[in-house]
Amino acid sequence: MLRKVEVKNFKVFGEETFELAEHLVVVGPNNCGKTSLLQAIATWSEIANHWFETNPDFAREADGNYPTAHLNLRLFNAVPLPNFQHLWQGKRVAAPIGIRIETNDWRVGFEIVHSATELAGVRPMQDVLEPDLEQCRTYPPTVVHVPPIGRLQVQEPPLTESAVRAHVRSGQVAAVLRNILAVVRQDASKWAHLQGVVREFFGYELLSPSVGAQVIALYRHHPEGEAYDLSVAASGFLQVLASYAALLFEDASVILIDEPDAHLHLLLEEMAYRKLLRFASRAKSQLLVATHSQAIIKEADQEHLRLLGQGLQVVANGRVSDVLGLENQTLMLAKTEPGILYVEGASDVSNLREWGRVIEHPAFGFLDKPFWRTTASSRSKDPAASHLRALRKMVPNISGVELRDGDVKMPKKSPNGLRRLQWSQKEIENYMLHPSALERFVRQELGHAVAERTRKYMRRTLPPMLFEDPSSATEVVVTAKGSEVLSRILQEAGLQLKKTDYWQIAAQMRPDEVHPEVREKLDAIAKHFGIGTAEN
Repeated sequence: MLRKVEVKNFKVFGEETFELAEHLVVVGPNNCGKTSLLQAIATWSEIANHWFETNPDFAREADGNYPTAHLNLRLFNAVPLPNFQHLWQGKRVAAPIGIRIETNDWRVGFEIVHSATELAGVRPMQDVLEPDLEQCRTYPPTVVHVPPIGRLQVQEPPLTESAVRAHVRSGQVAAVLRNILAVVRQDASKWAHLQGVVREFFGYELLSPSVGAQVIALYRHHPEGEAYDLSVAASGFLQVLASYAALLFEDASVILIDEPDAHLHLLLEEMAYRKLLRFASRAKSQLLVATHSQAIIKEADQEHLRLLGQGLQVVANGRVSDVLGLENQTLMLAKTEPGILYVEGASDVSNLREWGRVIEHPAFGFLDKPFWRTTASSRSKDPAASHLRALRKMVPNISGVELRDGDVKMPKKSPNGLRRLQWSQKEIENYMLHPSALERFVRQELGHAVAERTRKYMRRTLPPMLFEDPSSATEVVVTAKGSEVLSRILQEAGLQLKKTDYWQIAAQMRPDEVHPEVREKLDAIAKHFGIGTAEN
């Protein structure tokens, strides 16, 4: 059983350590490295087998390294590659790739050294102990890797069983699926098992393959129906068939299956995982699955479920659902931006941006190209906290600021990294109720006469203190929503301005007209995100 995998400079991984369980369901957003983790294990298995076949003894070279075995790209199948550079993180080939596997009995790492576009060298890491190498050679893990299957070739020539086995162990199941079926057919009990799986999942009949100049493999939708070649079969059927055929062909101690739910109907996803786990348990094999499937996540034992972020993290099923909802763009920005801003609605960001520009605040640079998320439409009781917790599973150092309206209840607790701010007024638009600024805005849009009429309307409807000292008297309209008051003022002027366009009012305000509380909130955002000095 594999206990730990250590990876360095491999594909998306810089340097990572993954603690494994008895069985493993690895989940996470797209491009977080789920497939790369399975490929790292498959790569280790392939290069270990290659090195052991090449080196009958463990005599070291003069520099203390183990002998290097040359690896030609055409003979390397664990990862589809146009050239060897693509195997290195960022194509930085100066440093070797390192993959170390730890079991109950040994700890052996191999490194891959780049030589040329289609040539690399492989050898055990220098710190690997010879007794561990001997144990690894004597009791190697038999790894079967089944990636998502695509369309089959129309024709497939017969291959030797050893050639088929090499393809299966390196994840090229689709290329030799008919050959696999021909070998499995030679064992009556295995063939009956495979036919039973096909019948149970799809109600199809799997016919015995025939071997001639080509390997022919057919199936029927029902016993009396027409026979069809596998090349025309649906992808979901081929995925299930390929997975079980590969496992019946090879007595694997480690089973790697990337997206076993690929192309399957929702009701079959959970069934696919449950039966694979049962198969692995009976065979005393270790099952490692990478998936996005909510059905599989729900079915998986809590002890087997891991979230791939910074290593493999134990996480509750519900929290996994939060993480899977993260978009790739969100994850990318979380790694590059100073923090994420949570606001009630999109107009809040627009208004803050314009005020930041007006007073030349350090936070303006962030607000001009903001990383933000709205919370008003979320079904979560605490959407900012839920989202940031999920985000920090993938990017641990990301911080957030939540800006809440004054009429929204503030939670008592906050997750690590989240600073909560709240307006003293009902909403951000209350801070636009500056009579001089509003009169100027109307004058710019509709002229002096309309602006004069609007000023008289504001005199009749707004509290007098707003005219005397707008920056300190905003609290007198706390019982009203600023957006509703603004809407009435603008309608009186004959302006039909949507709430999302109220930023135009903020944009023409003067620095001394921007409310002190706005400055206070911008200072807090800048400080929490480490932007500038937060002074203006």
